[in-house]
Order: sequence, then structure tokens, then C-alpha cells
Amino acid sequence: MTADHAYKVGRFLGWYYGMLRQRNGETTTPRIVIGKDTRRSSYMFEYSLVAGLTASGADAYLLAMSPPRPSVAYIARV
Repeated sequence: MTADHAYKVGRFLGWYYGMLRQRNGETTTPRIVIGKDTRRSSYMFEYSLVAGLTASGADAYLLAMSPPRPSVAYIARV
């Protein structure tokens, strides 16, 4: 996966969740939580994904590096 692919995925996800919320009658913007691991490439993919999400109208919330599964699942639920 390249940064260009991550940007396109972000654009699609922002659009998709925006349309889903609109169809359900909600007027707020989609909020998406992003967690990453310790690999150096994580920063590149994170920033590209955030660029795509915000370009399509979603709000992106970034988590610091932490154990990905438990923390992302907890934050997404809360």
C-alpha cells in the first residue's frame, strides 16, 4: 500500500460514513479514530489517511502510539 492508496481509502471512508449518517438523518460529521503502531511507515499512512478523511468532510482523531487493539477499541466505543 502506498500513501496515495491510503489517501483514496480515507476519501472513500469519509464519503461513505458521511452518506450513511445523512441517510440516517444525522447532521453531524463522521468521527473516525486512528491508531498506529511503532513502525516508521505508520506516520506516512496516518497522515495520508487523515488527509483523505478531512478532504471528504470527516473528523479524524489521532491516538498516540499505544497498544493498538485495546486502546482503539476502547476509544471507539466511548
